[in-house]
Amino acid sequence: MTDERPTINLAVHEGVGDEQLTQVLLGIEEEGVPSRVDRLSELNPLVLAHRAAASSRLGIGLGIALDYVVITTEKLPERRPYLAHFLGRSEQADRIIGSNAARLVKRLPLREPERSQ
Repeated sequence: MTDERPTINLAVHEGVGDEQLTQVLLGIEEEGVPSRVDRLSELNPLVLAHRAAASSRLGIGLGIALDYVVITTEKLPERRPYLAHFLGRSEQADRIIGSNAARLVKRLPLREPERSQ
């Protein structure tokens, strides 16, 4: 690829709609870290996250499929992600998930996603 800008990569199952990604992407953007979204046919969010992390110059990736968001690093085994959450529990929780991926890059304390009420 010609885009050599360091990004958090998101590998997203092709069935996940843009509206489902909005809050996650806003959370990453609010922390000032660029991101890139790739659509794939893979359904396993663990596999997606690992692929995304391995292709990221920052070494951080998110896999989104089957109502899950998985955050991992290139150094962790595929089956042992850093964080895993349900996607779509609430807009605020989705935004915090994105924020936490960026905070991992910046080595800042992570935020606790809100509990559903």
